[in-house]
Amino acid sequence: MSGEAFGWEERGLAGRAELSARSALLRSRGLTEPGDEDLILGLFDGERLVATGALVGPVLEGIAVAEGVEGEGAAVAIVSSLIKQAVGRGMKQLFLFTTSLEAGRFEAMGFSLLASTGSKGVALLEWGMDGIERWLEGLKARTFGKPDGAAAVVVNCNPFTLGHRALIEYAASQAPWLYIFVVEEDRSLFPFKVRIELVRRGTADLRNVTVIEGGSYIISSATFPTYFIRPTAAKGGASEQAVELHAALDLALFRLHIAPALRITDRFVGTEPYCATTLIYNKMMKELLQDRDGDGPVLRVHEMPRLEKNGEPVSASRVRALIRGGDLDATKELVPRTTWEWLRSREAAPILEKIRNSDSRH
Repeated sequence: MSGEAFGWEERGLAGRAELSARSALLRSRGLTEPGDEDLILGLFDGERLVATGALVGPVLEGIAVAEGVEGEGAAVAIVSSLIKQAVGRGMKQLFLFTTSLEAGRFEAMGFSLLASTGSKGVALLEWGMDGIERWLEGLKARTFGKPDGAAAVVVNCNPFTLGHRALIEYAASQAPWLYIFVVEEDRSLFPFKVRIELVRRGTADLRNVTVIEGGSYIISSATFPTYFIRPTAAKGGASEQAVELHAALDLALFRLHIAPALRITDRFVGTEPYCATTLIYNKMMKELLQDRDGDGPVLRVHEMPRLEKNGEPVSASRVRALIRGGDLDATKELVPRTTWEWLRSREAAPILEKIRNSDSRH
C-alpha cells in the first residue's frame, strides 16, 4: 500500500532541503541516519515530510513518522513502498530494525521477529520466504553424528593468522566438537571465498571442527551493521551506543536460535587489543550469553589471551599493515603455512595490490 493511497505524495529524497528535513525527523524520534543508504523515501503532506524510511542493502532502516501522524498508516505505507522497491530489485529477504515497542506493528505486516534487546530496546525482524527457519534446518543437518555440548568461534579472518589458529586449536581441544563460523559479509579486503578457504586449509588437520558460512545471521549488515563502520572517532563513525545495540541483537539471535540448532554450550573468543568495536562485542558477549535471565540457553564464554610474536599481539590488521607497507616477507611469521603459500600465489596479487592502496580498517 503506497503513500498515495493515504493522500500523501511519495518521493525519493535527494535534495539538500529534503535530506535536512529527513535528518530533523529522525532526530525528533531519537534516531540517527543509517548511512550507506541505497534508497531514501519520504511521504509528504504538501511540503511537510510526514514519514521516511531507507533501504540499506537488504535492511530497512531509518523509519520514522512525524508527531501527530502516528496511527494514520504512514509507517505501513513507507515500509510497504520500501518492500516494493526491494522486490523490484530482485531481493527475496529483507530485515528491519525498529524499537522493541514497535515490533508488533511490523509483525502484523508479515515480518517475523528474530531478536529483541528488551521492552525499551531495539528489535530485528525479517520478511521473505528464505528466512531463518530454513537456514537453521541447514545447520541442524550438519550436526548429524556429532556430539552435544559443542563449542563455537566466530571469525572474520582477514586473513587467517596464527592467532586465529591458536584460538581454534585451543577451543577444539576443550570441546567434543567445534563449529567455526566465518563472517560471510563481503566487506573485507580479503573476499569471503578467500577467507573461508584459508580457514578450511588452515584447520584441515583438526578432526573435530566444522567450518560454516556465517550467512545473514552472524555479524552481517543485517544483524551487526556497525561492525563494518569505523568507530566514533572517525568522521561518519558509529556511536558506541549503536555498536552496543547491534552487538546485543547479534548475540541475542545467536543465543536464541543458532546455539540450540547446533547444540552449542560454549563460545570461545580471543582478547581484543586494537579494535574498539570488537572490544565492545567481546564485553557484551560475556554479559549477555551468560545472563541467566536472558532468552535461550545460557552459554559459557571463554576469552583466550591473544597470541603474541615479538611482544606484539598477532592480528589480521597487523598482517594487512605489513602488506600495505610493502613488507610481505614479514607476514610469514604471523600466518600459517597455508596462508603464507596463498599470499605468494598469483591469485593473491590483485588483492595485495588493493590492500596497498586502501586505508580500510577491514
